[in-house]
Amino acid sequence: MTQSAVAWFEAGGTIPTLPVLERLAGALDMRLDVRFTPNTDAA
Repeated sequence: MTQSAVAWFEAGGTIPTLPVLERLAGALDMRLDVRFTPNTDAA
């Protein structure tokens, strides 16, 4: 992935897909963690 592609995401030029986020996480030696959590005020 190029620096300009990362800059485009950072600037809000496009929304990255999950595969792209996985690639970014791998490049940063991190784990991508996508989850749903309940609202604290949910009934």
